Amino acid sequence: MATLEARLSWRSEWARHDDRLIVADSACLGDGRWARAAAEALKAGMAALDPSPWLQPAGLEPVDLPASHFRLSVPPVPGRFYPRAAFADLARGPRDLQPLRLLEAADGRPRVDPNHPLAGRDVRMELRPADAEPAPGVRMAELFAGPGLQVPPPDPDTAFFRLDGFSRQDETEDGHFYAQARFTHHLDAACRREIARLHGRFLAPGARVLDLMGSWVSHLPDDGPPDLHLAGLGMNPEELAANPRLAERVTKDLNERAELPWGDARFDLVVCAASIEYLLRPAQVMAEARRVLKPGGACVVTFSDRWFPTKAIRVWSELHPFERLAMVLSLLRGAGFTDLGTETLRGLKRPEDDKYAGQRPFSDPLFAVWGGRCSKNGARRRVAAAPRKIHPFCLSFGAARAGGGMTV
Repeated sequence: MATLEARLSWRSEWARHDDRLIVADSACLGDGRWARAAAEALKAGMAALDPSPWLQPAGLEPVDLPASHFRLSVPPVPGRFYPRAAFADLARGPRDLQPLRLLEAADGRPRVDPNHPLAGRDVRMELRPADAEPAPGVRMAELFAGPGLQVPPPDPDTAFFRLDGFSRQDETEDGHFYAQARFTHHLDAACRREIARLHGRFLAPGARVLDLMGSWVSHLPDDGPPDLHLAGLGMNPEELAANPRLAERVTKDLNERAELPWGDARFDLVVCAASIEYLLRPAQVMAEARRVLKPGGACVVTFSDRWFPTKAIRVWSELHPFERLAMVLSLLRGAGFTDLGTETLRGLKRPEDDKYAGQRPFSDPLFAVWGGRCSKNGARRRVAAAPRKIHPFCLSFGAARAGGGMTV
């Protein structure tokens, strides 16, 4: 069995985007075009395809529906995506999960964009040989399910940042919840490895790095550049003390005060791994992250589909996994970051020694968003390319396939 990486590369008015899926070559046999491209990629090292046949429907006009034709019990939120099954007259079956963006909901009457989220965009599709092991049963069609949802709507505040979206199941003081040290990994080894590789693309020798909302492990490559200076800010002093890579350790609850205890322009890189969903004031924290970055520096936010459900903000569980990228993109641009980008990686096999291997054969997916702080001359650092109520997506595709809200 040979392994391939299928990739969609595209740009939006917000950012550049790369969406990657690891598949076995046998996953390409379902379509002659995929099969021919796979054979070419394995022989020549790369094959390009036109993805438009799989980015359908396209070119359709928005559809206005009666209020009674929105089938979900949750109030419709303009700008968000919902499964097509939520809209009577549009659904092709009770489990039709094709995501559609709700454009408006004036007087409760939905106005819906019926097109594929990537319809009409200039998208490049490539297949390349991959040195990785795919999860069993990954289908090539999954490459086209999700990409496009990471483009924020015209009004992100309405879609993502309403006050009621920042409530939590457990509103007790965070200091009590995090008082007990947890020396456990919150993501599987394959996902952690990919996060470290991603961070490595932003590192240079002698870089000063801030691990925001850190713990006993920092997700940096073991073979990274020399002479890194790593500062860690987290909730539990015992966990921070156990992290041997940290040169600075700060215990602080950013939900109490969002200010970071460093002066302006102190770091070359700020990383925030598997933590953004716990912030009650994410806009202020991202503004602080930009403040402590040197001109030309970058902030990288990564997450997956596992979190402490009682402490995550409510809106996080209401969004499709790819839609969470749109929320974080909105946060970074609102904080003044530029040169924005996103990357996703799915389809890796879960390590056999992982405690959830029997339940989830696929590795935790990686979702990443980054932005840069412009230098004084306007230049930006170039980034190396990579070789309560559950939302309807989570009731089906999200929770069953992605494990949304799985206790970490």
